[in-house]
Amino acid sequence: MIAQIIIADDDENIAALLGEYLMSKQHRVILVYDGFQLAQKAAEHRPHLIISDIQMPGAYGSSVYQVLQKDPKTKDIPILFISAHPQERIKSILPDDPKTRFIQKPISFTTMDKYIAELLPLGGYVP
Repeated sequence: MIAQIIIADDDENIAALLGEYLMSKQHRVILVYDGFQLAQKAAEHRPHLIISDIQMPGAYGSSVYQVLQKDPKTKDIPILFISAHPQERIKSILPDDPKTRFIQKPISFTTMDKYIAELLPLGGYVP
């Protein structure tokens, strides 16, 4: 089974870079560029994982998280948040949830791979 992952980042270059990297790992990738698209595509496609920038047009990452948690179709999807903001600030914004992780930009692909491996099974992915 191929994992389906939504990447949400308003920086199209970062979204494309992450998308290409994940496709090279044989994942199916859906790119979106704002919080509204993220909520819509997550409900429509029900991915195994969401990788989302925290600060995007349309909705702040923590607001999108709350929307996703209220929707029965998306509440169980794990999320890997990315941001240039310091981790201490992000921890105060995001809830303590075993289905979420955080990576600070610039992104370490080694760390991202580790978190993806932890989160995909929580989203129903079976290799």
